[in-house]
Amino acid sequence: MPLISDPRHRLLAAIASLVVLVPLLAAGPAHAAGPDDPRPYGRFGAPLAVDPHSTAAQQLAKPHSAKVKAAIGVIASRPMANWIGGQSPAEAEDLVSRIVTGAGQRRSVAQLVMFNLPNRTCGRDDHFAVTTPRSYRAWVRGFVRGLGKRRSIVVIEPDSVAMATCLPIRQRLVRYALVAYAVRQVRAQGSWAYIDIGHSKWLSTRVAVNRLRASGIRAASGFSLNVSNFRPDRELIRYGNAISKRVGGRHFVIDSSRNGMPAGNTEWCGPAGKGLGRAPTARTGVRRLDAYLWIKDPGGSDGACNGGPPPGAWYQKYALMLVRNARLR
Repeated sequence: MPLISDPRHRLLAAIASLVVLVPLLAAGPAHAAGPDDPRPYGRFGAPLAVDPHSTAAQQLAKPHSAKVKAAIGVIASRPMANWIGGQSPAEAEDLVSRIVTGAGQRRSVAQLVMFNLPNRTCGRDDHFAVTTPRSYRAWVRGFVRGLGKRRSIVVIEPDSVAMATCLPIRQRLVRYALVAYAVRQVRAQGSWAYIDIGHSKWLSTRVAVNRLRASGIRAASGFSLNVSNFRPDRELIRYGNAISKRVGGRHFVIDSSRNGMPAGNTEWCGPAGKGLGRAPTARTGVRRLDAYLWIKDPGGSDGACNGGPPPGAWYQKYALMLVRNARLR
């Protein structure tokens, strides 16, 4: 995501968060911490970082009505992840360093997504620079250098392990090995590494477990579920616990950015009738669930489907729908 240097944007984000504070308080208190970790910030030891440069935060500097700005502020004022991919190793290092340094200055924990695997979309054009196994490992090292000495939450390569069967078996094994390499590098630096494994309606528990094992789950902090998808929390918790029991009790995180409404159909690209899900928090009340995170940017388009703009672009109509249907509890 592009970075914004104008301090007025930060001020506008702060104003918007105050505008929406009163109605959000009516949603009720955060869930109690899990029985094995009573700390207010769980295993992370600090609040989740709010991204002052998100697509929603950028919209707050534009000439919208007060009502629209208040709605956008519901998204802009919440912690969400920064997606990193498509850069050279040096560029990735610089971008990650700026993000984690900013989070550290705000005494919070950055949430980052690694998204740069070779042939990640199995032949579909995603407009990213082509990577090879060798260049990917160099990129990972640049990413990790950018973390410096700060501990961050890193979600590793959404969809890549779950959709690996789109590749021939030899390339599939290379993919698993590259994910495992990223895990080892992130963990050696001291950050938390979560391998993405799709969602509860994609892979069976058995298949998910086998792929996580092949991708280095033994060295990971855990795994992530529901990135950019819409499955309900209760269903995901059952699925996550079933996987966890078979991978040494590893913990997991859930992307709750857009799962506030009933799941309905399994369409993934800009489906109608969706809403913001549970607000990001590390106080989950579930033993092995480390956090609800907004890994997908709720204001960013899934792509040119159902009338949406290109992937990642601000999609105001959709963002306002998500806020209107929010279940932020």
